[in-house]
Amino acid sequence: MVSYNSAKEDIKRTADIVELIGQYVQLRKAGRNYVGLCPFHAEKTPSFTVNPERQTFHCFGCKKGGDIFSFWMEYHNATFPEAVKDLAEKYHVMITERFSESAEQKKASQRKLFYNINEIATDYYRCTLKDPDKGIQARAYLKKRTVSNEIISEFRLGYAPAEWDGLTRTLRKKGIALDMAVQVGLVIPRKNGGFYDRFRSRIIFPIFDLRQHVVGFGGRVLDNSLPKYLNTPETPLFHKGELFYGLHVSFKAIREKGRAVIVEGYMDCLALKNHGFQEVVATLGTALTDRHVRKLKGYAKEVFIVFDSDEAGKKAALKSLPVFSNEGLSAKAVVLPDGQDPDSFVNENGLKGFLELLDHASPMFDFYLEQKLTHRDSDEAKIGVLKESLPILSEIHEFSLRSLYVRRLSERIGIKEDIVWLELKSFEKKSSGKTNGANLKERITGSMVERRFDDLHILNLLIHYPQRVCRLMDCNWKIILCDPAVLDIVETFFQQYHKKERFLPEDLLDSLESDAARKELREALLENSHYSDEEVEQALREIEGKVKQIQIAASIKKAREQGNIEELKQLFKLKAQNMKRE
Repeated sequence: MVSYNSAKEDIKRTADIVELIGQYVQLRKAGRNYVGLCPFHAEKTPSFTVNPERQTFHCFGCKKGGDIFSFWMEYHNATFPEAVKDLAEKYHVMITERFSESAEQKKASQRKLFYNINEIATDYYRCTLKDPDKGIQARAYLKKRTVSNEIISEFRLGYAPAEWDGLTRTLRKKGIALDMAVQVGLVIPRKNGGFYDRFRSRIIFPIFDLRQHVVGFGGRVLDNSLPKYLNTPETPLFHKGELFYGLHVSFKAIREKGRAVIVEGYMDCLALKNHGFQEVVATLGTALTDRHVRKLKGYAKEVFIVFDSDEAGKKAALKSLPVFSNEGLSAKAVVLPDGQDPDSFVNENGLKGFLELLDHASPMFDFYLEQKLTHRDSDEAKIGVLKESLPILSEIHEFSLRSLYVRRLSERIGIKEDIVWLELKSFEKKSSGKTNGANLKERITGSMVERRFDDLHILNLLIHYPQRVCRLMDCNWKIILCDPAVLDIVETFFQQYHKKERFLPEDLLDSLESDAARKELREALLENSHYSDEEVEQALREIEGKVKQIQIAASIKKAREQGNIEELKQLFKLKAQNMKRE
């Protein structure tokens, strides 16, 4: 055995930081380093770098970095003493020297006590489930739900009896201060003094972190009483906005398969596990967060979310769209037959039937549109879908992806893409976050749209990337603009750009003759860029492509009028080639 200080050095010599971090982040070789998507902030282009020579990591996005201990502490929300202890166990390094009683050690000691309290509770609930008398109804319930003994053992299921102080008495006997048990959410203080058990008459599902510690509990009633499910409240150990039920035993299968299936309930997760489906996790009665998705994308390349086909399921699908889109993780929606959940479906149709559902899964946004508009094709229904979609589209950070969804929405509801963009821009400008529903239908069905998508975005590019926009001078850019004010601004810009050594877009204000143009430019100067540096090139190519499409369309019309068949063939071929390039 070695001392504490020697143990730190032994861990560093024994551990491979690439191998360790690779268990939680998908890394690829890039020269002398390894890169991947950072697990600590949202990004789509890898900026998280691991250096095997120096045994360090660094993210150029969020600036987090350090050694193997730094990563373990940040990823697992652990203290430094906990990180040393965990990694010493992982790499079989023994420690004999105790840590000094620092503030960090006090925090670690308290967390150790919390884990111990949860372990005592887990054992208590398990023993109660096995009790011949107290656990008889719970065992019958699990048997009826076809939960096997193997699953019960693997997930350490238990039962909280119909007693107000069963766990409380057990904790007292173990010498646990009940105010500590309050802090982990297991007992509740009475107003007139004393304590009582939070969980009563419920099947208990211990919830684990990736370090295999019990951090919280979920409880389900045996009948139809409410609330059906009860979870541990937020505690120093339990944060439901970043935890998945079952991930502690599923992450290896998720990494191997490259996919994860997310279900809503504990029983849904266990039912699929019971049928041999391993790459499944469950949410803890909360909406999906970026922290959830960030955790999964370290293991999975795509995610399937199983939604109910009711109205709540449709809304949940739409709300989760920006969470996955902004984290760069592909997500599909799995639709269940009416009245069924994954538990009932897999028990009735077997694993084969469930796998067939996965094969027919739709991209999240397509699923939402299909579910909302099937058998409802009125103008009111379409406007309702547009209004419901605007706040979600506004949350999608990447402009190119947002453009794709706008196009799909436009095609599906039959409302021009330009108008969808205008409504989205109007929504984003309003601090209240509400659209003017009373005038929406009138604006959509009106004969004239005041502004067009192309005007707004060319102007935005001109202001934020004037040097790169200059290349549009070589194409017939005027044919895609319809706002006279924007046309005036862009034309003046191209005329004056090369006349000054240091050109600034705001310099155009004095050169514009039109009040409308000056007003438009002043407003545009206050807006942030719609594009990241990496997206500008793609945006310019799209504009050039659109110009070419319009020119080809005009030529096709002219050739048709002239009856020139050979010219039409060449133009259609050119159109197809242009679309492929896009």
